[in-house]
Amino acid sequence: MAQPYHSLEAELHDLFWEAEDDASEVKLMAAFLQKHPGPAIEMGSGSGRLMFPLVKQGYEIEGLELSSDMIELGKTRAAALGVSGTVHQGDMGSWSGRQRFSSLLAPAFTLQLAADPEATLRHWHGLIIPGGGLYLTVFMPYAELLGDLPQDTWYVDHEVSLADGGKGRLDTRHRIDREARIVHREHRYTKTGTQPAVHESTQRIRWIEHTEMLALLDGLGFVVDGWFLDFDPRNRPADPDRADFDGILTYHATRLP
Repeated sequence: MAQPYHSLEAELHDLFWEAEDDASEVKLMAAFLQKHPGPAIEMGSGSGRLMFPLVKQGYEIEGLELSSDMIELGKTRAAALGVSGTVHQGDMGSWSGRQRFSSLLAPAFTLQLAADPEATLRHWHGLIIPGGGLYLTVFMPYAELLGDLPQDTWYVDHEVSLADGGKGRLDTRHRIDREARIVHREHRYTKTGTQPAVHESTQRIRWIEHTEMLALLDGLGFVVDGWFLDFDPRNRPADPDRADFDGILTYHATRLP
């Protein structure tokens, strides 16, 4: 099963993303959907941070989310945008609906929260129509792997100002299992202000090397159409392993018949 976001973790998740990201993946996903018209589904859609702006633009897209807390937050987001959309509750490694999709979107490193990324990709293959598209973003945790963030040491991961004058903060510490290719993280979320709160959670991030990802997709019945780095479609090196980048890779692939 994937790892859901609960409580304060869900509440602060989008605030941290929005403080550091200019909705670049919304633009990238919209461009991808134009190449694969028809019904689409976003895996790990959360509160609809990416999905609902696409719905507002007129794209036919549904969401799948495991966390009931994130789905509830999404209702508020959708109302604020003046849109409605279908969000299914279920696990991305096993959920199946009544139709297959022209495209499947897995942004924001969602695949790396799966207990078994290979089995999850195999399941996704079955949700996409022949000739349909897969949009997939993953990252390499270079800061942890290269020792820029030392193991077993708490550090401030994110911090944002809240509307009531308080602060939202995430402190993290980690350890690395190189054999299993997993970063085990402990998270401590805190909120000050009029409604102070604390929430603790754990998370397992599985990293997948570029060459391994290409082999996985090929073996599961996808043709990789291309990739780019750090949310920049112009940054398309032939070999990302030799590139200097922040560790973010986005893949475009097509499901074979």
